[in-house]
Amino acid sequence: MASDSLLLTTTEEYDYEDYDNNVTVGTIKCTAPVAFGGEEQWLYLPATKKFDLSRGAAQKMVFECDADERHTGFMIDPGTSVLIVVDMQNYFINPIYRDHAAGIAAIEPTLKAIERCRKEGVQIAWLNWGITDQSLKSMAPAIQRGFSKSLGWHIGLGAQLPEKQGRCLFKRTWNADLYDPFKAVAQPGDLFFDKSRMSGLWSTEEPLHEYLRAVGKQTLLFAGVNTDQCVFGTVSDAYSYGWDCIMLRDCTGTMTGRGAQELTEYQVSTNMGFVTTSSAFCEAQICEHFEGC
Repeated sequence: MASDSLLLTTTEEYDYEDYDNNVTVGTIKCTAPVAFGGEEQWLYLPATKKFDLSRGAAQKMVFECDADERHTGFMIDPGTSVLIVVDMQNYFINPIYRDHAAGIAAIEPTLKAIERCRKEGVQIAWLNWGITDQSLKSMAPAIQRGFSKSLGWHIGLGAQLPEKQGRCLFKRTWNADLYDPFKAVAQPGDLFFDKSRMSGLWSTEEPLHEYLRAVGKQTLLFAGVNTDQCVFGTVSDAYSYGWDCIMLRDCTGTMTGRGAQELTEYQVSTNMGFVTTSSAFCEAQICEHFEGC
């Protein structure tokens, strides 16, 4: 628990030459950690300008960020963290379907982040579209419209794709499977979650939601496509339900254009959590004591 004590200093300045009295009152210097939240608190450490999201964990993963007016980085507990890789599926980034240059560019940074996660014991969770006939029947109109072939978008959810690609984004089909570079690094200890919305956390009954609550995971790192759609949709719900959200900028990508990547990064970093890079994640130090904690 952070101390509420603040150091209040008052200075008085006199300009004797002009006989004008200039008085400055109320210069406040915060010397104690500043708490954010109720029972599950973040601490802002004024001495280092870092946020502590570890909630007293003995081991902390310390991220360094470019200094700005708000903070210089943050720290997490790797034991209660999860890397959620969103929609890195054949249908979205395989070149046979579309030219997703940003998605392809995000592959190598994401693979490096996955490797660091395995080293530090951060759980890997693959969150993918994976619909069924039942979910298709109960699907909201707006969701189906987003995949409407007749309106010039995708081919249509559940439509039969050529050869052995299966029905569009149906569970356990080739088109809904992980793109090969990710399939090659998936391991038995990884977790796989299906979704039938942009967000994988829109309901408390979603499998990912139930898992995170059941095992006490608190900090969620995000990679995947599309940044402004399924990544942001899941981040937004995670934020609303109280999880810590960290988006890995170069591990995400979108085809939207129109400044969508930049706007999403702004929304996440300003209102919902933090935005950092795969390099900052891979270079983050593991500390058992951090000065200022």
